[in-house]
Amino acid sequence: MPRYTPGPWKIRPNGELWSYSRGGAPQQIGTMYWSGKSEERDGNARIIAGAADLCESLDELMLIVSQPEVVSAIQSSPRIAAKSRMIIENARTSLEEVTGKRLPEWPKRDPHDRRLESS
Repeated sequence: MPRYTPGPWKIRPNGELWSYSRGGAPQQIGTMYWSGKSEERDGNARIIAGAADLCESLDELMLIVSQPEVVSAIQSSPRIAAKSRMIIENARTSLEEVTGKRLPEWPKRDPHDRRLESS
């Protein structure tokens, strides 16, 4: 996955964007300037601040739902299969947009991703 400044991110009231990476010292990574209504600025700031965590969560979601036992559970339940496919496809598409990386269509998985394999 492409690199980005680790999260979580926080935007201060003055528009400074800070990274509070887990285990690291906080560092300023940018400053945001925009016009508009206060509530819109606050909402946009929250979306930007949550972007790193959302990207990491989508990556983890795709890793988990592509495991054979999870694929089997989803596909064997007509009650959840269609909605699950839609959610997974939306997650995959969003992650592709954010990372610029082509991801395999579900239920296929990246054969090079070894994060859940036993050592």
